[in-house]
Amino acid sequence: MARLHAALWTPLLLLSSAASTASAETPPHTVVDRAVVRFFAPETGGTAHPRFVLERTLALEARLEAMAESGGNGEGYQERDLRAALEHDVAEQMLASLAEKLIADSPAEKRPGLGEVPRVEAQLGPALVERLGGRAHVDEAAQAEQIDGPEVEALLHRAALAAWYLDRAVTPILHPSDEQLRDVYRTSAHPYRGQPYEQAREALARWFVVERVRVAESAFLQSARSRVRIIVTR
Repeated sequence: MARLHAALWTPLLLLSSAASTASAETPPHTVVDRAVVRFFAPETGGTAHPRFVLERTLALEARLEAMAESGGNGEGYQERDLRAALEHDVAEQMLASLAEKLIADSPAEKRPGLGEVPRVEAQLGPALVERLGGRAHVDEAAQAEQIDGPEVEALLHRAALAAWYLDRAVTPILHPSDEQLRDVYRTSAHPYRGQPYEQAREALARWFVVERVRVAESAFLQSARSRVRIIVTR
């Protein structure tokens, strides 16, 4: 991905900040959204099929990035959160597109994903929400950007598609072994220090899976940088 010039981040930050302010002032049912970023890559169909990042979605994702750092405070976000949100959105759209293509191109009788993706969604969705301080905090952040429940669910579904593709086509990340979890419990800085392993195991596994997904997603985007072009719209 061509690195965005630093000057482009100021209008993007202002756009999203304006969206947050407007969302508090705009009456219900009159929400107007717009694309603030478009990008294209071979994984998403090239220049003939550009993808877009919407203003409200990016603002919500920036809030969620800030919440992941603060443990649930979704009141605002910084430029670093906006940058992380944009890279996360681009990577996830690319991975979800690859997942859809893999499913569509497989013979119907051997088609993967039809049962697997819902299982990943059932596993990953609660883990992502837990990482953000709980569903109530996520819903509050979404409400601040006038994003409704179905839109939040669509983001969680996209996350599941991306994670499923990473696990199936790149590296196994969704089902850590007990040995891996014990090693993480002993050596990593996780939120469950001080709890006995057996008591913390399930929550630790959810935390570890989300961490592995984000690391694999970031590595995927780093490897694809030369193939992706991002354009911030004005």
